[in-house]
Order: sequence, then structure tokens, then C-alpha cells
Amino acid sequence: MNDQEKYVLSEIIRITGDSKSRSFWKKAIKELGIRRVEEDLAELKHQMRIKDIKHPGKYLVTLLKERMNLNSKLKNPAEKLNTYFEKTQQELFHHLRPISIPNDEKGESEKMPAPYSGKNIPWPTFIGPEFFTLSTNKKKSDKILCKFRCIDGSVIEVPLTRGKISPDSKEEFGIPDVQHGRIFSALELIWAEKGCPYIRFKDGTLICHVIVSSKELAKKLGWKNWQHLSKDNLRWLRDKIAKLKSMPYYLHLEELNLKWIKGYGFYLIGDAALINKKARRGEETIFRVYFSSSVSWQLLQKHAVIRPKEMLSVHSELAFLLWLYLEPNLRSHNEVCINLSNLIKILHLPEAKWQKHKGKRKQIFEKAIKEINEQRLADNRKMVVKIEKGLYDWQLVAHLEGYSIKLPGESQHGN
Repeated sequence: MNDQEKYVLSEIIRITGDSKSRSFWKKAIKELGIRRVEEDLAELKHQMRIKDIKHPGKYLVTLLKERMNLNSKLKNPAEKLNTYFEKTQQELFHHLRPISIPNDEKGESEKMPAPYSGKNIPWPTFIGPEFFTLSTNKKKSDKILCKFRCIDGSVIEVPLTRGKISPDSKEEFGIPDVQHGRIFSALELIWAEKGCPYIRFKDGTLICHVIVSSKELAKKLGWKNWQHLSKDNLRWLRDKIAKLKSMPYYLHLEELNLKWIKGYGFYLIGDAALINKKARRGEETIFRVYFSSSVSWQLLQKHAVIRPKEMLSVHSELAFLLWLYLEPNLRSHNEVCINLSNLIKILHLPEAKWQKHKGKRKQIFEKAIKEINEQRLADNRKMVVKIEKGLYDWQLVAHLEGYSIKLPGESQHGN
């Protein structure tokens, strides 16, 4: 053991008073890495402050064993998950916390032994429609309420700042729009098709990454001219990926009374690099994209809902947001019924004149649902979506038809 590992071991024994489990502590440090063991040790200290832990050694053993079991899923074929929801709110926000990547350390590239099929999009469960906006939204940042679900069925609303790395930041970096969301989806699909590669660092940090050409990306986005991209096309792709890398989110956790943290900022993409090269006709760009640590953890632990790749063919920005909203709700409850005025608030659509008039609302949403009505989910069930007259407003009404097929590594419910 090196000096840092010996220090962590001594801290564990000092806090737990359990020197008899020394061999297990050593095994956990070796298998999980110092950082992950320190995280669980910090969780133990937090619990000891807020309540009486009679057997701190046993408590820490339980935390570490759970983490070691999760770690082993990367080495062995994963079984079908009963659910992808987090067990508690504490776990949910603990797992989303960004991880610092070693600066001067080269990691080893590996692939998931039990990867996603590559036939559909593996979508991190914590990312809902709130994470993206319409391109007509001119705001550089805002603060909204974001909904998260846990395994016990509880739903919690947490304030989410879009476009700032911290609420007190003077810099506004912009809010990712639907076009950024479509590129993010395409990158995830290509990552799955390439066998789900990731980089493992010595401290146990795992970061998903993908190398993709501009042609591959354009093809997944449904561009008809993907084989012969213009300079404007290439510029658009480069700029969108660069912007996505620079657009942060911040979760406000003060109201959850988590003594160990007030909140944190994170990104969907951790880093990106590119090479412009000559091609037979014009240019081509090769991207290397690293997903953020928050996204990587969710993907590698299979905390993901499998979305159909047909979602990428949806051109209407409003229809794309509707799909993100409808699919998890339909998979949880089989049907949805909501007033259009309420739906506008839930999707956090930028203010527009048409939203104030019932007839206009009906007209805009009817146009949008044409692209998603009767589209099939990854489990083969069909979304039936229509607009009906309600008591006070027009309503969006949707339900699922058909029988679902089991998707390996993912439950049939949604976030």
C-alpha cells in the first residue's frame, strides 16, 4: 500500500474502531480506489453526525459491499435490472455528483463486457425534458424546477439552474436546446454501436468516450446529404459540440438538508477534441468526445432507459421535447392526460404569443404530435397521441398500444 492508501486505512480504523476487518478494508481500497472509499467514509461520518450509528464498522462494510457489487457488474454480464430508479434521494444526488478527472494520468481504454445493443439510444435516467429548451429561447441562463423519481415512487422537485456553473456566477453560457439534445442522443447511440468504450483511471474513475466522424454523426441525425457535407454543415456540427461541452447545469440541494453539500455544477459532455482532415470532396471532421463523469456513471451502471433511435428522426423541436416527456410517463402509467396550458409550464417553453390563446395552443401542439403519434418505443409498444377538448382547455391525451418486449439491462418504467 502507498502512503495515501495507508492513511485512508488508518482513518477507517480510527472512525469505526474496527481493526479486525483490516483485510476487508484493504481489499475495498484496492478494488474501488481511494476516492470511492473516501466517499463512503464521508457518508458514514455524515450519518454518525445526524443519528446514532451503533456499529459504524458494519455500516461502512455494507456501503462498501454495495459499491463493490456495482463495480463487479462492469466485469460480469449484467442481469436485467428490476428498476433503474435510485433507492433514495441521498443516493440519487450522490451518484450525480461530478468527479474530478486526473490531470496528468493516462487511463486504460476498455469496453463494457455486457454492452448496450447499439440498436437503440441508452439515455441516462436523470436527464428529462427540462434539460433542453427550444432554439427560440434567447435566455443565456434560467432557474427551473426539475423532477426526479426514486424507487419508492416518491417524486422530488429540485431547482435546476441552466447555463451557469454556479448560481452566483456572473458568466452565462447558454441553455442547451433541442439541437444539442439530438446531437447528445446521436453520440450516445454511436457510443453504444462501438461497444460502449470507456477509460479507466488508476483511482477507479471511469469515463465513457467515443470517436466519431462528421459523416457518421450527420447520418444518425437523419441528414440526407450526410455523404457530402458542406462547410456550413461541418461548422454547425463543430460549434454545437463545442457549445454542448461549455453549457453547464447546477442542482440546488439546500432544501434537501444534505449537510455535506449545498449543490453542484456539472456538464453532459466533459471534453471534446477534433481533427479536420482532407477528403475526396472537401473536408471531414473526426470528433473524440468524452461524456461527463455524471453521465458516464449512469451509462456504465446501466441507470439508463432505452429510447428508440427513431427519436432522432423527429424534426420538430416541440415534438422532441414531447417525446422526452411522454415516454417515461407512458411507460410508468400507460396513459397521460394534461391540459396544454399546464404542459407548456412543465416543458418550460419560452414565452410566446400563441401560448395565450386556446385555439393557437391546439394548432401548435397538433402540428407537433403528427411526428410522434403512432411511433413505437424501444419495447415495441406504440404511442397513440391526440388532442381532445377538456373542461377548461384543450388536452393532450396519450396511451400505449400493443405488448412490450423485455429489454436487457433496463426496466420497463421511465423517469
